[in-house]
Amino acid sequence: MAVFVNGGYSRAVPAVSSFYTILDTQRHPTGDAVRFLIAENEIYSTFPKLLRELAKEGMIATAKRARYSSRLMPTLSSANLTVENRVVITVSKIQSARPRSKYLTSIPVILFLATLTVVFIDGLYKSGSDFTRLFVQDPILLAVVYTMSLLGILGVHEMGHMIANKWHGIRTSWPYFIPGIPGFFIPTFGAMIVTRSAMTNRNVLFDVGISGPIAGLIVTMVVSVYGASISVIIPDDQAQDIGGLMPLRSSILMTATLQLAGQDAASSDSVLIMSPVLFAAWVGFFITFLNLMPAAQLDGGHIVRSALGVRWHRILTYSSIGVLFGLGFYPMAFLVLIIAMRAPESTPLDDVSPLSKKRKALFWVAIALAVLCAPLPDEALSPLF
Repeated sequence: MAVFVNGGYSRAVPAVSSFYTILDTQRHPTGDAVRFLIAENEIYSTFPKLLRELAKEGMIATAKRARYSSRLMPTLSSANLTVENRVVITVSKIQSARPRSKYLTSIPVILFLATLTVVFIDGLYKSGSDFTRLFVQDPILLAVVYTMSLLGILGVHEMGHMIANKWHGIRTSWPYFIPGIPGFFIPTFGAMIVTRSAMTNRNVLFDVGISGPIAGLIVTMVVSVYGASISVIIPDDQAQDIGGLMPLRSSILMTATLQLAGQDAASSDSVLIMSPVLFAAWVGFFITFLNLMPAAQLDGGHIVRSALGVRWHRILTYSSIGVLFGLGFYPMAFLVLIIAMRAPESTPLDDVSPLSKKRKALFWVAIALAVLCAPLPDEALSPLF
């Protein structure tokens, strides 16, 4: 092993050697880091311990299977070490984070209050529709329930991510809610959290990715049941006199909910009039579908990256963009394309240890849920219902 580690990395050697057998060491060819070729192939249980030891020295590590080349004796051109697909640990220094101002820490609260106001105004707007005037006695209460439903779906989705991050020791921000325009289709553009530390391994990346959509979908199902119960089915000729109707594609789960509630407009001469609360559920199903798309930095992208690796993540990213184009969601398709070009994937620190078997099974459950929540054309749903 070449003994030239300096520049603040001398303490990395005993830390790495306390967990692994070091076969060779070299400076990183392009960055301020040190690479260690180790003999071990199984590092799942020991790598988090190494990260804790390195953190005490202000350092962090990544582990990948890679090609490793090193000249053991510079005077002899034949004395080279080249191995393929071996575990290489790269140690670098932790970049000191800039202190956040008090103004920045208040942004999540400001954005939440702004989104709350916008969604409530949108609820008041929807409470002034022909549907509300004809079928609802208390429009203000309906606006409140609509606001609670929509923000509840978004909030629980983000809380699912936060709980998973907290469970695995990943630091995150509070949710950043993004207000939209009242009366303009969807009054909010969702919410997001910012992770402030890297994912430890593929299991952590998977858990954080799947937790939000699952949590949000549970609330969406509850909202859809209530929203369906207060929606109405009216004759088609009567619907012609009601303004403001917006035909929306339904999903398999939403259609199933309507059938269970006895609110499926199966007859060609009847029309389902969605309540604002059912519209909030429609938004919840759509958000779940979009987030579970196995693409880029979406939740589904994290899931597929942890389950199938880089190559399939790239393939399914562009396949998902094609699906969005095929379904007619052009703005979303372009947005995912831009995200894929700027930030293609999230890489866990330990990219060697495979995903657990139970999580691999859950991966296919997540893909199935994306299909069940997808807004589909009527001709695709008619054979099923």
